[in-house]
Amino acid sequence: MVAGTTPSLPWLVLDAAGREIEPVSVYLWDRILGDASTATCQSYGYGLLRWCRVLLCTLQGDAKSDV
Repeated sequence: MVAGTTPSLPWLVLDAAGREIEPVSVYLWDRILGDASTATCQSYGYGLLRWCRVLLCTLQGDAKSDV
């Protein structure tokens, strides 16, 4: 998670390759439009980052069990 470059999106969640995770950015942008504070968006961003990591571990575990 890194600081964004615009006030309309103060936080960006990046994947392991350093690319923006677009659905998360759209969600955070919607929160900003709904008058959420930047601290709230930061907290939500970290929560979504943790969730993405859980999903990634789950998918990698499933791929290993198929072998």
